[in-house]
Amino acid sequence: MPVITVQMGTGQAKDKKELIRRLTSAANEVTGIPESSYIVFIEELDYDNIGLGGVTLTEKLAKQ
Repeated sequence: MPVITVQMGTGQAKDKKELIRRLTSAANEVTGIPESSYIVFIEELDYDNIGLGGVTLTEKLAKQ
């Protein structure tokens, strides 16, 4: 079974069902593997657990 894993900040995916549907559909088109074989994981990361340029994403967004 193929696995698609997406990592993103908490709350970034407005419509997870649509994201899963589109990722599965695109992978099926490219590989020819049936959509029913795909597993999709969405891993949401708190912005305090993401570093960019030596600071947390929470800090970076607060500066903007």
